[in-house]
Amino acid sequence: MKAVPLSEVCRIVNGGTPKSGIADYWEGDVAWLTPAEMGKRKSPSIGQTARTITQTGLKNSSARQVPVGAVIMSTRAPIGHLAIPEVPMAFNQGCRGLVPNERLDTKYLYYFLFSSREALNNLGTGATFKELSSSALGKFQIPLPSLDEQRRIVAVLDEAFAAIATVIANAEKNLVNVRELRQSGLDKLWMLASDGMNQTILADSLALVTYGFTNPMPTAEEGPYMVTAKNVRGGEIDYQNTRFTTQDAFDELLTDKSRPIVGDVLLTKDGTLGRVAVVDREGICINQSVALLRPKKENLLSEFLKFMLMTSDYQRRMIAEAGGTTIKHIYITRVDKMRVQIPDLAKQQSIVLAARDLMQECDLLEAKSEMKVKAIERLRQSLLHRAFTGELAKASVLATNDNWKIPALTAHVIALAYRRHLALGTESTFGRVKAQKALHLCESVGGVDLGRNPVKDAAGPNDFQHMLAAEKWAKATQFFEFVQRPAGNGYTFRKLSNFNAMVAEEAEALKPMQDRLERAIGLIAPMNSEQAELLATVHAAWNNLLLDGVDVTDAAIIHEARENWHIAKQKFGEDRFRQAIATIRAKGIEPDGSAKRVGGQEAMLF
Repeated sequence: MKAVPLSEVCRIVNGGTPKSGIADYWEGDVAWLTPAEMGKRKSPSIGQTARTITQTGLKNSSARQVPVGAVIMSTRAPIGHLAIPEVPMAFNQGCRGLVPNERLDTKYLYYFLFSSREALNNLGTGATFKELSSSALGKFQIPLPSLDEQRRIVAVLDEAFAAIATVIANAEKNLVNVRELRQSGLDKLWMLASDGMNQTILADSLALVTYGFTNPMPTAEEGPYMVTAKNVRGGEIDYQNTRFTTQDAFDELLTDKSRPIVGDVLLTKDGTLGRVAVVDREGICINQSVALLRPKKENLLSEFLKFMLMTSDYQRRMIAEAGGTTIKHIYITRVDKMRVQIPDLAKQQSIVLAARDLMQECDLLEAKSEMKVKAIERLRQSLLHRAFTGELAKASVLATNDNWKIPALTAHVIALAYRRHLALGTESTFGRVKAQKALHLCESVGGVDLGRNPVKDAAGPNDFQHMLAAEKWAKATQFFEFVQRPAGNGYTFRKLSNFNAMVAEEAEALKPMQDRLERAIGLIAPMNSEQAELLATVHAAWNNLLLDGVDVTDAAIIHEARENWHIAKQKFGEDRFRQAIATIRAKGIEPDGSAKRVGGQEAMLF
């Protein structure tokens, strides 16, 4: 694909800021954008800005407007935020506008810049912060296919990104649901623990209540951990982001109140309030943003205290008692006077065990959702890379034409698969099972969305109702049908009276996707039914693992395709699945997580 410098197809416009002390330059009718505002946006287009300037301010500064159809890019602090203005728009000196000429589509330019953020950032120079100059930006090469091809790429990316945004939104919603589940589950456990218990003062069950050092401590590359409020999160101490102090300072400058021991409960009392953790190692110190609560071992378990303080009831009570104007503080003298309900140690232990199970389950769910978001982000980057290296037509990206989702087109694909088998002399192997596998690979490898919703069937990925609709249409039009074999072991493809005429029409209908369809069908046309079944199953299982964001190993693929698919798959030895994995690699059709998920099992229907 031919590439040209951006300056050849764009006019690059620099930004500026009117003098802040002149009121006549501000609060006018000219939209004015900054990198900080761009970084808060989730959609490409922007019609209104947080700040505006006047025409006078525009004329008396280096700020310039770009028209609708331009792309604005932040070129410092940081490099790479993007926006497409819906109205003529100015911007500050941290941005540059790119106004494409008649050879360049705006959205194509946007997607290209989005995909090139890392490379553009690497071109930035500067000691305090990086800045991308107009000259360097203008020299940056952009692949330039025809406008029609640019718009086709944009259409594919628009649909793919919309689907990706939905998946990410659902994953983020799942994260919220998991966090709500964690909190509600903990609250219910607390209700069980406190039911019918007498109240007492928390201080009665504590041996020590204090907080950490107030004077600055020296930092070091290694040494005792120096824990602050920001290091207490999610019921744990985040050691990965914790600074160190020197061993000498730890030994000589700190008192015992700043050096918690194993089993002490930490409570964040400044800034972000009410987060708790149990100290699990020696050799750490805390500053004044963290309170230390040391339970009396004879009547209060550390973990029980931690979980108790994490409940909604105690969180509300502690924060309601907080003081301070600019920065809120939890007063530990009020915390230790809170009235609490503490059961005996045996009941505390049972509640702790149940809470641990709850936390572990929620942590797993949360990690799974986070991994899914990361996997989808990798998919997005993969699609962008392919779009600008000329590979998008070969990628497993779903076709954008919804007309492919009608029974007639599926029927034409089945007929194409039959004709490919006929040409190879393998038509005797072509029944419903191989037809289903051909349809699945046309979607998962060919990237043509036929509207299927595949499930884990005994014979591999299958959408039987979808195929029945295509068969019904084909029989009604005298195109073809599947008839049961005399022995009752499957179905055979049979041409009907209009087959040749329909095939003649098929050539034009399938033309936009002909190469992708034939490549996908060609994978299984030489195979017998079992080989095709295993290839499609392994490919689908592999793709499912990518969608789940798990570590994809051969063992994981085999487990998903053999043990976690359908009991019928266990008749095949593991070596057969390894052969299918090897074939997928040899053919260069490794899944990338862009194909459809194959859902839960159902009984074999054919």
